[in-house]
Amino acid sequence: MDADTALEALDLICRHFDLKKTEGIGYEGITPYQILVSTILSQQTTERNSRRASQQLFSEYPDAESVYGADPDRIEELVFCSGYYRQKTRSIVAVTRCIMEEHDGKVPDDPDELMGLPMVGKKTAACVMKYAFGRPSVIVDTHINRVSNRLGISESKRPEDTQAAIAEKIPQDRWDDLDIGFIMLGRTCCRPRSPCCGECPVDTLCEHRGL
Repeated sequence: MDADTALEALDLICRHFDLKKTEGIGYEGITPYQILVSTILSQQTTERNSRRASQQLFSEYPDAESVYGADPDRIEELVFCSGYYRQKTRSIVAVTRCIMEEHDGKVPDDPDELMGLPMVGKKTAACVMKYAFGRPSVIVDTHINRVSNRLGISESKRPEDTQAAIAEKIPQDRWDDLDIGFIMLGRTCCRPRSPCCGECPVDTLCEHRGL
């Protein structure tokens, strides 16, 4: 799919979901630290459970300093609803320790430094750069990767390749639209199994319609 067709597909998706009326696909929290932690909690769970776990955790431990001194068992209780709660607690504790001991309690605002933190990969770093620091970033989760591949925007299933393809074909000022639109399409029509191609707003442009 060339750049013009990719942009046409994005416009159709935005109109279909009326993105101007949506609240967006953000991450819970108002500080860089909270956004980082909520991004960790969002992995392999629903947005509803992720937000609930984040709210419960931040109600008792709102910052890195308080989490640093917290009992890990209590953190597990608070984030239980997000799933994989033991693994996520270990990640939160490890990344918090690194922030407190090596970064003076502050989340780095550089993507390379972010990825130097424990358990922080490219997707998490992109989320933090975008939602915490307002830096334009292409975020590739499972929905965005799947939709991009099926549409033909990316010819590789590797997230880093899809990220590069999106950055090449979609203007930077439309990355937020793509983030929300492709996630919504992936959750509704373009599901991993049994996609609803007949209900998809871009079925006529899709290179993998019905596959």
